[in-house]
Amino acid sequence: MNTVTTQIMISLDFDSLKNAYRTGALTPVDVVREVYRRIRNRGEDFVWTCLVPEEEALAIAQALTAADPTQLPLYGLTFSVKDNIHVKGLKTTAGCPAYAHYPDKTATVVQKLLDAGAILIGKNTMDQFATGLVGIRSPGHPVNSFNPEYIPGGSSSGSAVAVAAGLVSFSLGSDTGGSGRVPAALNNIVGLKPTPGIISTAGMVYANRSFDCVPIFALTCSDAKKVFDVAIGPDPDDPFMRTNPTHVAKSTFPASGFTIGIPDKVNRKFFGDLLAEKSFEHAINLIQNLGGKIREIDFSPFVATGSMVFDGPILAERLASLGDFIESHREDVHPVVCNIIDKAKAYSAVDLVNEYYRLRQLRCTAYTELKKIDALMVPTAGTIYKIKEVESDPIALNANMGYYTYFANLLQLSVLAVPAALREDGLPFGVCFIAGPQEDAALISLGDRFQKATKLSLGAS
Repeated sequence: MNTVTTQIMISLDFDSLKNAYRTGALTPVDVVREVYRRIRNRGEDFVWTCLVPEEEALAIAQALTAADPTQLPLYGLTFSVKDNIHVKGLKTTAGCPAYAHYPDKTATVVQKLLDAGAILIGKNTMDQFATGLVGIRSPGHPVNSFNPEYIPGGSSSGSAVAVAAGLVSFSLGSDTGGSGRVPAALNNIVGLKPTPGIISTAGMVYANRSFDCVPIFALTCSDAKKVFDVAIGPDPDDPFMRTNPTHVAKSTFPASGFTIGIPDKVNRKFFGDLLAEKSFEHAINLIQNLGGKIREIDFSPFVATGSMVFDGPILAERLASLGDFIESHREDVHPVVCNIIDKAKAYSAVDLVNEYYRLRQLRCTAYTELKKIDALMVPTAGTIYKIKEVESDPIALNANMGYYTYFANLLQLSVLAVPAALREDGLPFGVCFIAGPQEDAALISLGDRFQKATKLSLGAS
């Protein structure tokens, strides 16, 4: 086929590409050409901070045509990574051009994906230094895939939009307080936030290294699972890995008779957004139609834990990671980012110790609630905001976006963000399924059934 001029009308989900490769309708070279054509046609959309030169990506794709697809689980699938994840030969900026540098080594997780046959296209725009859930704290930022007046969600904004817009089959982000989930919900895609410590974080710019993790964005739950199976596993370069990071691989979720928890009414917030509230009720009905029972749980320990991420001594980790650079380059750093990290200076070492004691107690209380149910379901975000609204009130509205996500990594939980509905105003709404550590695969099996029941289109197609 004439791959230079032909527009390929195909979704980049894994099944569609696998079938096209199997039948010979397409080759990886065709798909790479199409991906770069789509990127060019969008013009400057601020989804990318840098691209792999097309000729290099085509050479990799051409080499794959001589390989055995059955031996490469991610054969011919294009992907991108958030610009705080290192790729040798591509500069890392973490959303701050003054921070730009070329790393000596590719991140462990990226190398695993490359070795499995995936083709890297480039690096994605992000909220500067992964400090925000809105997606607009960078020199140039993408917009929501469904309505350009609205935020794309952050901090992995470009990574989510790249998948939703059909520019790559999947992408990697980073997640400290919700960055692998909020942009998924706001762009109608899946965001798999793994249990911290089962996917290596070696080779990235950290926000809170002790509980940062690498999430996977994809069009479907089954696609995310295929990437997850490749990405998990031990890494001697990452001292924060869990003892047995691979034992989740064969987990499944009960087919019937399961109980899904939801936040109790006093802690269920939609910030005045009636359409979001209505969409969550729709999600509850879907669970019931799938044979699940609904049970309210005490959500207060989750809320209390979440408040620690951006409002307490745990901010000291961000100061440790970035403080020296920010002090010497304040004029190059977004003022909101400066203000957030500066707050850490008000706390002492004793404050931090006491905060971790409090966290341990909250974790015990939260786990007691989780034992009452098979999984917890929450709105991924209780509302969505226009870009102008966030610009006028950046701190409070960002905190609202994290109400249902901030707590998860501090509590070492597994989470899957899944599309749930298109609201009456045409904007997407998503839910998160949450369970204990290393129950990731079980959540994916639940999320897969749920996503199919929604009958939603994939991404922004």
